[in-house]
Amino acid sequence: MNSTVPTKNALLWLMLGLSLAALPHFSYQPMWVFVIFASMLGWRCMAIWHAWHLPSKQHRRMQWLHHSIAVLATVLLLTSYGNLIGRDAGVALLTVMLGLKVVEIRSSRDYYLSCFLGYFLVVTNFFYSQSIPNATLMFIVVTILTTCLISLNDAKQALNSRSQFKLASQMLLQAIPLMLLLFVLFPRISGPLWGLPTDAHSATTGIDNNMTLGKISQLIQSNEIAFRVKFNGQQPAQSELYWRGPVLWHSDGVTWTELDNETKSATLPNILNLGTTYNYTATLEAHNARWLFALDFPNALPLGIKAHFTQDGQLLSDDPLRQRQQYELSAHTQYRFNEDNNSYLADALQLPNNQHPRTQQLAQKWLQQTQLPLELVQLALTHFNQQDFYYTLSPPQLSGDTIDTFLFESRRGFCEHYAASFTILMRAAGVPTRIVTGYQGGEINPVDDFLVIRQRDAHAWTEVWVKGQGWIRIDPTAAVAKHRIDQGMNTIMPLNMRSPLMLSNSRQLAELWQTLRNNWDALDNSWNQWILAYGPELQKEFLSKLGMPSPNWQQMVIWLSVSLSIILLLISSLIFYQRKRLAPVIFLYQKFCNKFAVNRKASEGPIDFADRVKQLYPNNSAEIDRINKLYINLHYGNKSVSIDDLKQAIKTFKPPRI
Repeated sequence: MNSTVPTKNALLWLMLGLSLAALPHFSYQPMWVFVIFASMLGWRCMAIWHAWHLPSKQHRRMQWLHHSIAVLATVLLLTSYGNLIGRDAGVALLTVMLGLKVVEIRSSRDYYLSCFLGYFLVVTNFFYSQSIPNATLMFIVVTILTTCLISLNDAKQALNSRSQFKLASQMLLQAIPLMLLLFVLFPRISGPLWGLPTDAHSATTGIDNNMTLGKISQLIQSNEIAFRVKFNGQQPAQSELYWRGPVLWHSDGVTWTELDNETKSATLPNILNLGTTYNYTATLEAHNARWLFALDFPNALPLGIKAHFTQDGQLLSDDPLRQRQQYELSAHTQYRFNEDNNSYLADALQLPNNQHPRTQQLAQKWLQQTQLPLELVQLALTHFNQQDFYYTLSPPQLSGDTIDTFLFESRRGFCEHYAASFTILMRAAGVPTRIVTGYQGGEINPVDDFLVIRQRDAHAWTEVWVKGQGWIRIDPTAAVAKHRIDQGMNTIMPLNMRSPLMLSNSRQLAELWQTLRNNWDALDNSWNQWILAYGPELQKEFLSKLGMPSPNWQQMVIWLSVSLSIILLLISSLIFYQRKRLAPVIFLYQKFCNKFAVNRKASEGPIDFADRVKQLYPNNSAEIDRINKLYINLHYGNKSVSIDDLKQAIKTFKPPRI
């Protein structure tokens, strides 16, 4: 392999490509990874621009410094991650090692190795995000790295940087038809071909299986999408869009938690569905838990995923959701839930010891007025509605007994404040009550008619159990902020929380931002539905529409082979046509070469040959350069040059005899 030192231009292209490939990783890697990577590339840049010494046998101190940084990086990796195995540790190791490798590039072999490792670094970005922006950035990086290879192999620098990048872009664009063909026709299998280590699924966001006051209100700052829903036909009213998630039973006075897994799965709920049936398809973002958020309440298990119901009405996947999941459901917003009996009413009456004395006194006062559960519920809702209670997106920090402080002092809270305090009031009055968390509402994207549920739509409500009627949904938030339930979270969010700060002072700009975001969300949804979710079922459906009846492996392989053959035949025909078109140009150039007393070698390019003959014919250098330039422009597609110019220049060129 050629051992020549890469040019400065080639090194700068390589560092640009590696920097862009590593850039997304710096948002979640420790700061020291960025510091070491940037320092190493900075060192190499200073060597290029200001002749700084690089590690070598001639500069032992620099070599020791380089080795010391490598050892320090290894120690920091072990300290930060505990080992060198796994997604996060492996990517951090690759990033740091690439930075260190750039400093010691001395030959084309080192350059090739760094470039190919750069391609691998591109792949690692898709371990974290498969979004459109990330895919676009990685396409640019691949183009730059391909430019690096072209630059390295263009020893005479016949092409400038712009031409090299253009050639790399053309090569990748020419590969797109083959890529699309392989994507559509290559047989898909259920599940991935390979798996990621466990640390690849450690991050979780959104609703959790416990609740403390203020926790859900923090989610209103997030515009992240929790899931999307497409209704098949009629859609429920906004006030009926309750998306059921974890159900919380126990409280220690501060935190609410679920029943243990064995208890909540011991029996199935008895649901009597009433009224209209709503059919829909949900696309749920990965959250590394088992909850399948469903319109309250489903009438059957979902299609497209293995799942089960718990006795408190949770719909759980059999496996943690570590990738985006799509499933079909039918539901009724009117239903009766365990109307005859319930085995866990004692858990729905649990109160923490020596907590909330003022709240319990208020409940005892109401008990003196009535002992009917629904009348007690109404007394609590009236209390929230008629007293000075406020629904706020920024509830104050509560100290001491949080429930008593909220009910009797601050009286400003978010949905979890009202759900938790209402539950304590009802339990103190002897009414079985539990908290349900999930999402409420959603926003229709007018571009694709998908209902988009974001993290800011997170919500908490309650259910009380009444004999003969079962569990009844009671949302105490509606007693304070009915518009939140009837119209959705957008109606109460200020503009500066729905759009960038610089646009929030103008309603027109905010509306323009919303339109742009709707279009982007629709595009992102299409990307998710048709690209990232393109599995066996979607492939069969798509190929059936293309005219392939009952597609199977054998048919897809045949179609793929035939299609590839056709494309390769077209490419071959195009190359043959180009060569035929270039035949007169090549003939004229050969005529030019024959005018010299020396023969052109088979391995000698036009620039190398011109350099050699100019040494023999120094007085004709200008003419040789002009003819050579005309030939190169014509041969490589510069349409501004005429073949007649080349013909005339060769005709008049008469080198002296030697």
